[in-house]
Amino acid sequence: MVLSSGLHAAERTYLTVEAVDGVPLNVVTVGNPEHPSIVFVHGIGQSHASFMRQLDSDLADDYYLVAFDLRGHGNSGKPWLAEAYNRSEVWAQDLDAVLVATKAHKPVVVAWSYGTLVLADYIRHCGTDALRGVNLVGSLGALVPMVPSGDKALYAKFIAHRKLQHSQNVQDNASTVEQSVEWLTAVPVDADSQSLFGRVGMMLPAYARTAMSQRKFDNSDQVEKFSFPVLISRGDKDPSMPSSATDSVIKKLADVRSSTYPNTGHSPFFEQSKRFNTELREFVQALPAVKPKD
Repeated sequence: MVLSSGLHAAERTYLTVEAVDGVPLNVVTVGNPEHPSIVFVHGIGQSHASFMRQLDSDLADDYYLVAFDLRGHGNSGKPWLAEAYNRSEVWAQDLDAVLVATKAHKPVVVAWSYGTLVLADYIRHCGTDALRGVNLVGSLGALVPMVPSGDKALYAKFIAHRKLQHSQNVQDNASTVEQSVEWLTAVPVDADSQSLFGRVGMMLPAYARTAMSQRKFDNSDQVEKFSFPVLISRGDKDPSMPSSATDSVIKKLADVRSSTYPNTGHSPFFEQSKRFNTELREFVQALPAVKPKD
């Protein structure tokens, strides 16, 4: 047991879950396992620590919170082969392994950025029976075509940035860390968080990042499976989630609500954590009750 430092000083339990192919996944749980489950899936180059303001909040009083480090990230294993990253089924199997190991019963899945792709992978290969609802944050899981930012200068900067991230020269990788963290939010984060997120960013090997970029980024054929309740959370300053794409997805989904955060970038759960946690709680509370675990 580890007592976390943070907003609510919730008690964290860390465990290692073995993926189907043997990769160890670093998992953290907070709260009573008998309570309704919320599972958090982070974005590329980050870790479960991205959700510190949820794990260390009063959400833990009423919900069983689960987060983990994606393969290649944080304290999870970092396999060498490209096949460990560029196939959708491996990401689906990882999320499934975490749900089974933690006994997260009919969870609401909060998926952020690349995590929305992992969620779509799970739905593609494992179906939706185990899910109660989902919260898409900072991305739309490629349910509609992913298009470059309309800001040509920003897009050119992003391409140059990505080239350095994929370099085999660790100095190139390190030079991108500060910019990567800046792109997470509309306003710079505090010094401690910037240091943490930057160090975590360096824990994703360049070879893993490259392999992840080689996978398919089109889940438009999965839209009809998103028939359960969906909450979409976006910052109005997030270039990766334009309002036009969000509106397009909203039109395609049967049961959806959306929330736009003003003066907010790619990480509304961090930038406006109080509002985000309140809206997440309200979303979960409005869902139909689930049957008790067997």
